[in-house]
Order: sequence, then structure tokens, then C-alpha cells
Amino acid sequence: MYRLIMNPSMIMTWVLGLILVGIPGVVDWGSGWFYVKFACVLGMTWFHHWLGQRRKDFVADQNSVTGRHYRLMNEVPTVLMLVIVIMVIVKPI
Repeated sequence: MYRLIMNPSMIMTWVLGLILVGIPGVVDWGSGWFYVKFACVLGMTWFHHWLGQRRKDFVADQNSVTGRHYRLMNEVPTVLMLVIVIMVIVKPI
């Protein structure tokens, strides 16, 4: 799932997002919502790579992360996604 779904999805998100940002008039560079959204997308990318490293640890039977830590980290993409959607739809800043 990581290689066949998550990696291509992340790559396409970045490619299409950068194309969209390159279109004049799509982004209001003076408002802060875009920068908050961009920071959250960077956070999602970091989380994606963190999960990839945890997967490698499992394959090598070297997992050192506790179940509690995984349960807490499970909330990270949900919070980031909510912030991203709110920034795009409401544009509060």
C-alpha cells in the first residue's frame, strides 16, 4: 500500500500542487492561509517519510516505537488535513 498508493499519491499531490501554484492569480501571495496550508503539506510529507522509515524498521525487525506512540502519531494526518481544508475553504488569514 505504501509503494503502490501512498508514494504515487504524494508525488502527484506535489506535482499538481506546484503546477497550480504556477498559474497566475490562483494564489494570493499576500494572505497567510497559503503559507499555513503549505506548512501543513510539508508536515504531511514529513509524516509520510516517517511512516516509510517505520515500515523499514518493521521489515528489519528493529521497531523501537511503542504502540502508544503510534496511536498518538495516528492523529497527526487528521489534524493536518483539517487545517489544510479549513485554510483552503474558509481562508481565515
